[in-house]
Amino acid sequence: MARLNNINREELSSSDQEYYDSIVGSRGSVRGPYGVLLHSPDLASRIAHTGTYVRFELDLPESLKETVIITAAREIRNQYEFAAHARLARAAGVEESTISTIAQGKSIDSLPEEEKLLVTYTQQLIRDHKIQDQVFNAVSNKYGTKKTVDITALIGHYLLVGQILSAFEVDLAEGMTAEITD
Repeated sequence: MARLNNINREELSSSDQEYYDSIVGSRGSVRGPYGVLLHSPDLASRIAHTGTYVRFELDLPESLKETVIITAAREIRNQYEFAAHARLARAAGVEESTISTIAQGKSIDSLPEEEKLLVTYTQQLIRDHKIQDQVFNAVSNKYGTKKTVDITALIGHYLLVGQILSAFEVDLAEGMTAEITD
């Protein structure tokens, strides 16, 4: 059971309702971490703003963004974030074998090269708190400096979101299934 209830629009002051509306405007509804984050409306808005950039404006194919996000979710063992983004990964054309490989923590050697590179980059950053020069250079050479910064921010954003979901024990939404196995 979640540690905090989701905040509804009516529970916010009239001046804070704009934050709620902004989140709905960028995502279609308030769900996942945002219902909890709205206990601090200004913070919720700032996190949503960053999320809008890395999720919707980052110039990277959706399939690769979602691969990075589910890798981050797997690394921190967050079922909610993984399930929500595995659905989006499937819709973006990520192969089921890639999703299950990441969910199960299996060897990524069989993944397509570009996915393998981004999964390795994400895993090294989260697991080791450092990226090996060879991997960093490969990402930087492939994507350029700006996009490498943006990819790293994508990882960081979903670490933040995952930690919010974990700290407040946000339950899987109806229809979501836990997919991470150890």
